[in-house]
Amino acid sequence: MAHSKVIGQLSLTTALATLIAVLSSPAAQALVIDFEDNAIEPNNNEDVLSSITSQDFLFEPTLPGETQYALANNVFEAHNDSTYFVIRNLVDNDTLEPFINPVTMSQVNGTPFSLLSLDLAEWGVPQDQAKMVELTGFLAGGGSITTMISFDGVTDGSGPLEDFQTVTFNQQWSNLSSVEFKGIDAPVSDDPSEEPGFQVNSFAIDNIEVEEAFEEPHTEVSEPASILGIFALGAVGFGSRLTKKITQR
Repeated sequence: MAHSKVIGQLSLTTALATLIAVLSSPAAQALVIDFEDNAIEPNNNEDVLSSITSQDFLFEPTLPGETQYALANNVFEAHNDSTYFVIRNLVDNDTLEPFINPVTMSQVNGTPFSLLSLDLAEWGVPQDQAKMVELTGFLAGGGSITTMISFDGVTDGSGPLEDFQTVTFNQQWSNLSSVEFKGIDAPVSDDPSEEPGFQVNSFAIDNIEVEEAFEEPHTEVSEPASILGIFALGAVGFGSRLTKKITQR
């Protein structure tokens, strides 16, 4: 009889401890990297000749060497009335060897993160614009995940249409140590007088939404004490029934 009561009490204790842990766990804090800490005046752009940081995230070349990036605000046909980051991935037309490296994003402190969403837009003159972005996420535990994003072709500048398109990501894009952005498939002309000996593959990126890795989903609850009390009463009832059932055996 006494043994049965101990089992019931342990089950009740475990249930209450689990419930309290779930309700008191902090919500995962999403962060939007909007580059406003590197603000540029409207209708201007400024070349970036080295790595930059925004919201404690580092954006740097994949390999050491010259960079070809910029911060911009409502330049060319990419308008969203805010500062955004421009990436150019120059490659040789004939060999497709890179002149300028892709950019990699990671937390300054090296903490893994999850990628939730971001905004992309075509940028530059039409012959320089990337047609797709190759996005690679490097997992903190090893391995990687890659996706190809096609541009929607909407570039009306100050017109009524949205120049930036929003891309969202599923749970596979979690626990990342870094993300690499690479523009590809810019137009290539057979006429040397019309096209330089390289593709520019330029595009703009903004509003990168991320959150810390290893956080459990959390739903805000009104009056948590009342709900905790309801669950506690349910757990007590469950524990009592469990004790009675085992005792009757």
